[in-house]
Amino acid sequence: MAKKTPGTRVRGRRAAAVLAVLGVASTALGLGVVLTGGYSVHRMAGEAMAPGLRPGDRMLAEHADPRWVLRGEVYLVDSPWDLHGRIASRVLALGGDRLVCSGGRLTLDGRPLDEPPARQAGTCREDFDVTVPLGRAFLLGDSRAAAIDSRTYAGDEHRGTVDLARLRERVVFHTGPEPPDLPGKLVGSLVLTGLGLLLSACSAATALRARRRAAAAAAPAPGPGVGEVLHDH
Repeated sequence: MAKKTPGTRVRGRRAAAVLAVLGVASTALGLGVVLTGGYSVHRMAGEAMAPGLRPGDRMLAEHADPRWVLRGEVYLVDSPWDLHGRIASRVLALGGDRLVCSGGRLTLDGRPLDEPPARQAGTCREDFDVTVPLGRAFLLGDSRAAAIDSRTYAGDEHRGTVDLARLRERVVFHTGPEPPDLPGKLVGSLVLTGLGLLLSACSAATALRARRRAAAAAAPAPGPGVGEVLHDH
């Protein structure tokens, strides 16, 4: 077997160091996205968002910017109306939109809402005609027959609408029957974290091999064993 030279051992240690640096950097970058991305985990309570979100289902949410609230998205809303604590609810309309429930039919700006039929059942338990004020949102639960939402408070001074600043977090993933895809940013961070851990493991293995080779090269040559006879040539 060819003897390992000092140069070979140095290259082995350098390779281990490079892998270690890359591993730490990838792991730090991946975890940084997760930890600084404003993600948090919550547990669904109640039936307001059934059947898509059942009691006990977990929700992954990210910080919501009031300027970028979207119709159709599910948000965690901070103490809306006279309720205490956070609720999960879906944004149906934003500032300037007109929602009308009449004759059992819900329309947004004169057009029927594009929703699953099961979600529409029980929506128009009472007729209403609401034009959403700017900076506010009209919220509905998915379980329309049971949910407490903007319809319940449509007679108040804000017509049941909620200030966008109360929409604290947007639900981006959940463990319900039909979970959505993970956000691309989160997938990328998990890949980076996994790659970093793999590189760190490779670095540790490379460093271990380098130490073993160095120890083997530094070991003295074995002398004659007991009962062996040296012969002069």
